[in-house]
Amino acid sequence: MLNSIDQYIQNQISRAPIAMKSFTHDENSEPYLTRNIFIRIKKLLNDFLEGQKEIRIAAIPGLRGVGKTTVLAQLFMEFFPKMPDRILYISADQIVNTLGNDLSSAFDSFQKFLGVNFESLEKPLFIFIDEVHFDPKWPSILKSIYDRSKQIFVLCTGSSALSLQSSTDLARRAIFEKLYPMNFTEYILLKSKHSSAQNLKFPEKGLKTALKNALFFSKNAEEGFNQLKKLQGIINKYWYGIDLMEIDNFMRFGSMPFALTIKNQERIHALINELIDKVIEKDLLEIEKFDSTTINSAKSILLLLASSSELSVNKVANTIKNISVNTLSDMLHALERAEMLIRVYPYGSAYSQVRKPSKYHFMSPSIRHVLLTLIEGQRAFESYKGYYLEDLIALTLHREFRQTLISPIMYDSSQGGADFVVNLQNKNIVLEVGYGEKRIKQAETTLNKINGNYALVISNSELALHDNIIKVPIKDFLLI
Repeated sequence: MLNSIDQYIQNQISRAPIAMKSFTHDENSEPYLTRNIFIRIKKLLNDFLEGQKEIRIAAIPGLRGVGKTTVLAQLFMEFFPKMPDRILYISADQIVNTLGNDLSSAFDSFQKFLGVNFESLEKPLFIFIDEVHFDPKWPSILKSIYDRSKQIFVLCTGSSALSLQSSTDLARRAIFEKLYPMNFTEYILLKSKHSSAQNLKFPEKGLKTALKNALFFSKNAEEGFNQLKKLQGIINKYWYGIDLMEIDNFMRFGSMPFALTIKNQERIHALINELIDKVIEKDLLEIEKFDSTTINSAKSILLLLASSSELSVNKVANTIKNISVNTLSDMLHALERAEMLIRVYPYGSAYSQVRKPSKYHFMSPSIRHVLLTLIEGQRAFESYKGYYLEDLIALTLHREFRQTLISPIMYDSSQGGADFVVNLQNKNIVLEVGYGEKRIKQAETTLNKINGNYALVISNSELALHDNIIKVPIKDFLLI
């Protein structure tokens, strides 16, 4: 008689292709469209099959709800027909929390079914692991798999803290492909799939790179403006047939993939609120061993942040009882590592960055919107559009430029200072953000103060050039 882990592995081998369909297809049995990360991971897997064996572990960390399990299931379904007897899909959550077992036992069981030890494999083998972080020993277990055989490629998903929890040895062996909330063009593409439109709305080829180069890698404002002007034809081509109200819809819920398939807004609110609670109750405890009093304060901290991006730790500690300044700092750091928040330091020296308050943006404006709706009801959206847009800009900058431990993204903490200062290739580019018509004064003040190269004012204005300041329409910037 099979024990529980043997039975589980047997079921996964025989039933996984059928079970995966619930993650990869909608209620009409139509396949979900893939996100951009699908192409990057698929290439890694194909390279492995073609003999490139140095990279044999890939991990997909990210905030809850951004679609990690769907991507993993789509990749499983992509490769299963090619190698049905050499691919395994397992859930560490089920193995650890349902069966009371661990990944090592699951791999021992899999070897029994294969009839060969991993060390003796002669053909490539794929192991897909969902929510790998549920086994606390996952880094050492995956390192062991890496060292035992060059014929095994492990692809796993996990919480946002996945790369932070990995050992130094494993970090050298693995590639971490972070999955972020959707960008605007992904949102429009997936929405066109779920609408009655006959044609899918794909991004214009090369437009994102061209926009990024014009906005952030021009020599000066005039060059950037001229490049943006040349791109207006292709930008307008993309926007043809898209209602500008989609920007509002995107800020409400559009960055979270699951919201596209749900028509009831109350249900979406409930799911995002549940996501927030799970991050607090589960993910934070993986990062830091907070006591119950501190965990119970986490949502109050998020609610305070939702109505004011700039945060004084001392003031919040005085507002929330039973939490010290040091504990609050640890909590904010944990929320940042859980990818609930994006921290933006004040511009200046290391001393001023410690002395002055940081700004905290939400990884998705949907999270801020749901939190504010809890407080202010339906009026929360119109009242805080500027904050939602700042979250989107912060996410774009974080996604595109935070590739190192030292973030190039800051803000001007002085009175009337600009929302962002981005340091790239020894250039300081100032960004000021506003949902309506935005004046250039704040950008100009910060630009002069820091002797910046040029500034971008992102708003509902038309594209325009004012000395070394470019007024950039929101609809242009969102296509990055």
